[in-house]
Amino acid sequence: MRNPIIKQVIFFLLFAFCAAFTTGVLFFDVVILKDQVKEISATEIIQESFLFITAAVFFMQSRRHKALRGGYILASAFFGCMLIRELDGLFDLIHFGAWIYFASLLAVYAVCWAATMPKTTFNGLYAIVEEEAFPILLFGLVVILVFSRLMGLHQIWQAAVAGDNVRLVKNLVEEGIELFGYSLCLTAALRMRYSSIQKI
Repeated sequence: MRNPIIKQVIFFLLFAFCAAFTTGVLFFDVVILKDQVKEISATEIIQESFLFITAAVFFMQSRRHKALRGGYILASAFFGCMLIRELDGLFDLIHFGAWIYFASLLAVYAVCWAATMPKTTFNGLYAIVEEEAFPILLFGLVVILVFSRLMGLHQIWQAAVAGDNVRLVKNLVEEGIELFGYSLCLTAALRMRYSSIQKI
């Protein structure tokens, strides 16, 4: 798209949709379902779905672009490890904290795979960073890994909220911010996919 004004308006509308979608999911969980955004909730399920699709998009990119395969494999595995972490409740049925073993196995496998093809790894990572949508991906990761964790500090909500609603408010804020971040990462991954198709 050559018109930069239209492009930025589209980006604004896209981000606004992600924010509105996140709020809508939280509303559905808390108001309609009367749920407290627990392990099994619409918010959690959509988070995991977004992570799965994001990881799958990067994996498909690795299959499509052999010269960039290593970098895309690492990106796919990174989001795969995040997905495993989000599914910690499921892995706890095996053993408490078992998710870390599965995530570690995936991470080691991906790193070893990438190490066998260093040229495609560096080229792939460079291609990802050079993408126009990469800042969106980066911002999404900051939202997920930093902002949601800081806003989810129990001490903040314990001081701000009276009564037994501390846990609900904390979960609502933290999981809502995470979902927004995941929606940004998915948006970026799909934009990268679309961009690479256009270049073919």
